[in-house]
Amino acid sequence: MRKTTLATAASALALVLAACGGGDREQTGEGAARETPQKASADAGNAAEPFGPGCSDFPGGGEGSLGEMSGQPFAAAIADSPVLGNLSEALERAGLSEELDAAEELTVFAPTDDAFDMYPDGEMDDILGNPEGLAYVLNQHVVEGRVPAEELDEGVFDSRNGGLLRATASDGEYTVNGYAPVVCGDVRTANATVHVVGMLLLPS
Repeated sequence: MRKTTLATAASALALVLAACGGGDREQTGEGAARETPQKASADAGNAAEPFGPGCSDFPGGGEGSLGEMSGQPFAAAIADSPVLGNLSEALERAGLSEELDAAEELTVFAPTDDAFDMYPDGEMDDILGNPEGLAYVLNQHVVEGRVPAEELDEGVFDSRNGGLLRATASDGEYTVNGYAPVVCGDVRTANATVHVVGMLLLPS
């Protein structure tokens, strides 16, 4: 079952990259119709503590720790992360790091290194080598405004590439788009609320 899921996800990524490479996008972050209200935190100062089994994978202190991340804008915060290093590299290749650091408030569903490592090396090389398509895929993981975990259940959110993200909760565990588990939620950086997810979120 897992192999089938990864194969389907790989095919979907390939289709997305092919479409983006041709410059024929149906939606963009600025031009897409926004039919679903965007949820955001009304008070960024009332921050919940990070939670989830994946939080223990971050260092307890120093570079890449959750404490250090809280004082830096998003891309800078994950630059030295042992958990989000692949995402940091992908943002650089896609030319998104400075853009995300300059944004006022975001929510990022940040895929772990393991999420990238699920795909064969050659396939990931193709994805990382296509900056335009890569940017489109990565912007699927980013929402304008801060969305704390308490607002995720049954939430539908506009991503920066014009797509939609749907989140649900069951017994205190959160899932995005029906398959990507939130392994460490409510992580804060200076300009973003970060929910670390265990799989890449594929644009539809």
